[in-house]
Amino acid sequence: MVNSDNKYTKMQKGAYRSGTSNHPEHNDNPDYWNFLLGDLKDRDSWVNKIGLDFACGKGRNVTNMLSLSDWKRVDGIDISEANILYCKENYKEQDSDWYVNNGVDVSGLGDNEYDFIMSTIALQHIPVYDIRKSLITDLLRTLKPGGLFSFQMGYGEEIKPNENRYGYYENFYNAGGTNSQHDVRVQSEAEIIEDLSDIGFVNIETYVRDTFSDNGHPQWIYVKAYKSE
Repeated sequence: MVNSDNKYTKMQKGAYRSGTSNHPEHNDNPDYWNFLLGDLKDRDSWVNKIGLDFACGKGRNVTNMLSLSDWKRVDGIDISEANILYCKENYKEQDSDWYVNNGVDVSGLGDNEYDFIMSTIALQHIPVYDIRKSLITDLLRTLKPGGLFSFQMGYGEEIKPNENRYGYYENFYNAGGTNSQHDVRVQSEAEIIEDLSDIGFVNIETYVRDTFSDNGHPQWIYVKAYKSE
């Protein structure tokens, strides 16, 4: 695991100190519903199950997930204390628990806790492979056997000079900003499948689609990966 006192995480925590937008415009993205949350269309499969949104922001995705089935609980975790405070104050009637993330792992969450974990417009903002791997590895720990991790990242085979985009395995700890200022970009489906397989995920599926409200990447990649039974 990576120490949370690293240069990149300290910068990122500072950047998100005041919180973020809830990005309601992304509810208009059909791929959000059909790919990222597509498995939730089978409402009966998620009754009394537990879900998580990693990098939950101000709670939009958690609320959306709760609308799709009769979950036992859907939680949110985010690096921004301001976002989590907002969620705690504004969603008191929801079946949700809220957690502040240290930026490098999800050590505050229990083992084998979640049936479904999602993440969107988040991992692509971390151009440090060591940190992403640490986070994804720890998210695998929190999944129940057979649980599903569904997430989205930026995609494009080419990275142009001075584009402030970085390859999947680069470690750009010196990034001076986050939230699209310095992003990672998946350049082939094979590299993310190989990495997730090495981490321990199975039955990995990828879908390359057009971006939505994102000028920083030519396309997006949606990924589904399971924890072994």
